[in-house]
Amino acid sequence: MKNMRLTITAGLILALLTLPAAAGDFEDGQKFFANKDYAKAVESLTKAAEQGNVKAQLQLGIRYHIGLAIPRDYQQAVYWYLKAAEQGSASAQLQLGGMYDDGMGVTQDYQQALTWYLKAAEQGNAVGQIKLGNMYTHGKGVMQDYIEAHKWFSLADANGHEGGSKNRKLVEKHMTSVQIDEAKQRVSEWTAEHSPALQKVAE
Repeated sequence: MKNMRLTITAGLILALLTLPAAAGDFEDGQKFFANKDYAKAVESLTKAAEQGNVKAQLQLGIRYHIGLAIPRDYQQAVYWYLKAAEQGSASAQLQLGGMYDDGMGVTQDYQQALTWYLKAAEQGNAVGQIKLGNMYTHGKGVMQDYIEAHKWFSLADANGHEGGSKNRKLVEKHMTSVQIDEAKQRVSEWTAEHSPALQKVAE
């Protein structure tokens, strides 16, 4: 079912629940959630999010997305994902892409999904790279392009995502050796261009 096609992973949820506490309302929200005082938790977390706290925005998006301790509300999830995504959160960009991909809280729009997956992928987000590869494989929101799909799957593989190698091998069945060589060249060019920037983000 579409509602079950969530891009949220258990690991991401656990990571959010164990985020280092930040000062002020975000920290208060975390404490209220831990104490199961959900009304106060949402109030504090929302206040932090409205003040521009990207972690609070992302967490609100996820909690509304899956109904974690608060009622599920896809439109609210999209609203907060967008706030965090616009501040450069790759995780929020990935989730926002998923909402457009599945038409959850917004009208289904593959071009918008592609746009947000690309933003996450460009930051080195492995799941975003897989999603982008799938879009190019199936021609969703973009012209079908096996070379570009191969590139993104290869980057995801290099980034440690186990689906990268599997998907790359599947798409290679539709490609010539010349196309595969072109895809490898694109990977080299992308890596040369983005590695310094990604290193800066990591620092």
